[in-house]
Amino acid sequence: MYTRFYKLAERPFELSPDLRYLYLSEKHREALVHLTYGVRERRVFVQLTGEVGTGKTTMLDALVSRLDASTKVAWLSNTTIGKTDLLRVLAWELGVEFKGTTKMEIMREIAAFLGQATAAGKNAVFIIDEAQNLNLPLLEEIRLLSNLRSMGRCSLQIVLAGQPELRRKLELQQLRQLRQRISVRFDLKPLSRQETGEYIRHRLTVAGATDLEIFDRSAIDVVYEYSNGVPRAINTICDNALLAGYADNRPWIGRRTVEETIDAVECRSADDIASDDPGRQQVQPGSA
Repeated sequence: MYTRFYKLAERPFELSPDLRYLYLSEKHREALVHLTYGVRERRVFVQLTGEVGTGKTTMLDALVSRLDASTKVAWLSNTTIGKTDLLRVLAWELGVEFKGTTKMEIMREIAAFLGQATAAGKNAVFIIDEAQNLNLPLLEEIRLLSNLRSMGRCSLQIVLAGQPELRRKLELQQLRQLRQRISVRFDLKPLSRQETGEYIRHRLTVAGATDLEIFDRSAIDVVYEYSNGVPRAINTICDNALLAGYADNRPWIGRRTVEETIDAVECRSADDIASDDPGRQQVQPGSA
């Protein structure tokens, strides 16, 4: 609705990951370097953690886009499954035509496939997103997958990505063997105030904006204060602010528009805001 009004080719703040909009802050660039290094150097386990909305899945997409055809990628996002289903997913994602039905049979066919791939100079990566939801038995099963070796090398690299709960879970005594095998770790942090402004302008540029100052400095300040630099929260507020600006026929977005947008998103009324601020007094009729 608002794209024509602001002379945009498309909506710049969609929530779904899109590598065309990839913005590499210093922290995100470091994360991508760690991920790429871990896979290319055939590290057994690579760990990526970060708060909700900081861009972990986007980093995983960026990693996959950097891998060549010699690397087969298997991806798991539904992490509330059982041990046998874990192996089935891995086999399906790798393209293994397994005939067995038991866990042992499927594992044997995966091992044979990976052995042939390693002998041919190829690599395989198992990316597990939302890994904080994995239970302890499943994490132990994943550790056992790292035992698959061929020609003296690990046949399967495993990337564990998840929220900070994953990091805390891996500190458990029961998972010390798995923890010791993780040689590459990175914790993804939110954007700074400066990076938040750069992020907003970057997405506007990709969306075809001719005016990169649609959001003025005061608006970006409020976006940052509300979002704490978390990209997903930035997208939500900026998208809604553009819609509000369009509805009010405002050619640019300022502090007031963003504050009103946040109030609307948080479902807060003017009375709620006043009650939250003890220093703000409502003027009674006839008192002024």
